[in-house]
Amino acid sequence: MAKAPVEVQEVGLLDPATLRVLADPLRSFVVYSLAHQAKTARQLAEELGCPTTRLYYHLEQLQKHGLIFVESTRQVSGITEKHYRAAARDWLLARERLAPGTDASASAGSEAGLESLLAYVLDQTRLDIKRQAAAGTLDLARRAPDPASLIAYRNVLKLSPQQAERLYARLLAFWQEYEAIAKQPATEGDFYAFAVCLYPNALGEPQVAASPSGKKRKRS
Repeated sequence: MAKAPVEVQEVGLLDPATLRVLADPLRSFVVYSLAHQAKTARQLAEELGCPTTRLYYHLEQLQKHGLIFVESTRQVSGITEKHYRAAARDWLLARERLAPGTDASASAGSEAGLESLLAYVLDQTRLDIKRQAAAGTLDLARRAPDPASLIAYRNVLKLSPQQAERLYARLLAFWQEYEAIAKQPATEGDFYAFAVCLYPNALGEPQVAASPSGKKRKRS
């Protein structure tokens, strides 16, 4: 077997461009599925329950943006069979790309990074829920814990520092538990999408907005 001279990173960094590539849930599944072992397009298609031909373009895009690579190849009946592997075992957002910049160029870059993150998590979640409801995969008449139902809650809480830290820790642990499962998908079962958001909210405090002249003003 010919092996590609590429080492799998322990942690890879996601920037706005790679977030846009991962906006398609199928691509996210593929990257997670390849975190611990290499697989062929046929093996991935079996996990996804879709034709192998549907994956070729997605695999090409993931490889182009450095999210996966061809770990090895072999000849099968005269055809080159590629074994794909994720470029990293885990992925983290490049937070420095989201921090406010000290000049106009850096500020524009951080704003674009935040927009990419929100589009990846929130916009794609909204669109995906609508698609699944229209297809009948999701039954809006059902309630949790029915596995065919939708869980969608939003709230604003006033928490002590200790309560806030505990909530962050519990959500992070919950996410990490199921992220580990995503990297080793079951041979049988159904697909589920999972999105989490938690952030500080200056409820009741004046908000800062840009005026038409470009200067910032306060709103009450």
